[in-house]
Amino acid sequence: MNKTSILFVFLFFLALSSTSYGQNRTKSNVPKRSNEQIDKLVGTWRIIEYSDFDSLTGKWKDRYGRQPRGYFIYTKSGVVSINISTDKPIKVSEDSAKNVNVNYYENYYSNAFSYFGTYAVDWKKSIVTHYVKGGSLLWYIDTDQPRQFTLSGDTLTIGDKKTTKRILVKVD
Repeated sequence: MNKTSILFVFLFFLALSSTSYGQNRTKSNVPKRSNEQIDKLVGTWRIIEYSDFDSLTGKWKDRYGRQPRGYFIYTKSGVVSINISTDKPIKVSEDSAKNVNVNYYENYYSNAFSYFGTYAVDWKKSIVTHYVKGGSLLWYIDTDQPRQFTLSGDTLTIGDKKTTKRILVKVD
């Protein structure tokens, strides 16, 4: 398979993830929640830390840099949208993007990602589950992504704080 074919396949699946075909195959049932509970999570949350613990080195790694960019958005109707990028994005002009080679995509996911879908919250277990309908993480499409969380005032932490930390602050 030549580079042009690989690029075509990648772009086809990327386009498919944002079409109605990809969206219609996913779960659409979001458990009912009380307004009081959902209002705690509803809003736009700006990412201020995106870290994973490296058990080999015993240190936290900032996968998207020390000051990652992006937002987690939870709507009252049960929609979630997540967009994250590194603090130092890859600089690619529009002309260059049209002529990009396949090796570019090997680094793509280390620069940014996004996905969208619906969500449900289990307040007793402090778990938010994202029902992914589309996005750049192709292996997430049509999957449930449960995440442990803690909410303290205007700070939302997603992850167990032992192996993963996604710290966000409310902006609205």
